[in-house]
Amino acid sequence: MKVYLKRRLRPDEMLERIGELEAGGRREEALRLAAAYMAYEEEGESSVLVEEEVPFEVARKLLSKRMLELISCIKRSGEKSVSELARELGRSPSNVHADVAFLSRYNIVYLERQGRRVVPYLLAEELRVEL
Repeated sequence: MKVYLKRRLRPDEMLERIGELEAGGRREEALRLAAAYMAYEEEGESSVLVEEEVPFEVARKLLSKRMLELISCIKRSGEKSVSELARELGRSPSNVHADVAFLSRYNIVYLERQGRRVVPYLLAEELRVEL
C-alpha cells in the first residue's frame, strides 16, 4: 500500500528548485518556476503542485479525528494563529502546537511567523491511497 500527498510548494522550496534547475542547465523550467514564484509574491499563494509518497504511519496520523479537525480548521480559518486555533478547537495550545509542528514537518502546512504569532497555511491539496 502506498500513500501520496499532493501539495503546493513552499516559497523557500521554489527558490531552491529554481537554483537547482538553473545549475542543471534547465533554464526554461527555471523561468516557469520563477514566474510562479513571482505570482506567489503578488498573490500570496503558490500554484505549483508536487506529489510525494508519504509513510503509511504519517498518513494514519493525518487521518485521525484530531488531525482532520485541525486541518479543517486551518483550511477554513484563514490567518488564525496556533493559539487562536487551540481556542476554537477547545484544545490546549501546546497540543495544537505539537500537531501543527508535525504537519509542518511533513509539508502539510507552511508556518509563517508574524511577530509573536505563528500562523499555519495549508499546503496539502490531496491525500491518495493506492492499494
